[in-house]
Amino acid sequence: MERKRITTMKTRIKPIAGGRYVAAQGFTPGYVITSTGMRLSRVRILATIVDKFLSESGKFASITLDDGTETIRAKAFNAVSIFNDVASGSVIDVIGKIKEYEGEIYLIPEVVKKVGDPNWEILRELELRAIDNEWDDKRKTVFEYQKQTADLAELKRVMKERFAILPQDVESICQSQDAEEPQEEPHKTTKDVILNLINRIDSGEGCDYSELIEKSGLSEDLIDSAVNDLLEEGVCFEPRPGKIKRL
Repeated sequence: MERKRITTMKTRIKPIAGGRYVAAQGFTPGYVITSTGMRLSRVRILATIVDKFLSESGKFASITLDDGTETIRAKAFNAVSIFNDVASGSVIDVIGKIKEYEGEIYLIPEVVKKVGDPNWEILRELELRAIDNEWDDKRKTVFEYQKQTADLAELKRVMKERFAILPQDVESICQSQDAEEPQEEPHKTTKDVILNLINRIDSGEGCDYSELIEKSGLSEDLIDSAVNDLLEEGVCFEPRPGKIKRL
């Protein structure tokens, strides 16, 4: 079985340090779920070294990184030469995997590159802002459709098919919302919303599809899918084209 390389995510240190670590399961590597629901496993960080340590045996070394948001340690076991060209005060671009031991989240570095041009810091900040904006848009999309779907499985399917949002991202985003704002009531399904609207709107001759779309606030795709299900289930029928009526 071919194993794919873990995607590297550019990030700040704070989301890692403030996240929740999930230990590795089988072939799935360990990762951190941030407060916004992002999963981070293999990361790329631009930061300043504020401390460097080398053990007397020469088999362990660590550097402490500070990017202005938080600090984190990168640790090297045996392969300590990865830190040879950097020192305290160096600005580095580091790629590494997130690990956790006895409550400390740290990095196992794979690439450590010294950065001399300060413009790299400006560029990285712009890249991180773009990533934040893209993730915020993704969260808004998931939350919007979460209110319109029956369950998590349906939500994952809709997000993947229509917006190319990965199922694991949908799940972690929903978990982050649950942590921030516990739901007091279960969400109604799209079909429940439509049936309630038909009951309210239908004056005897059925309800217009256009009126369902307008008053539900749902997308036309969701309306069509739910209406087709209701027709197939025999809950509703079409008295004439463009109209739907509940039996």
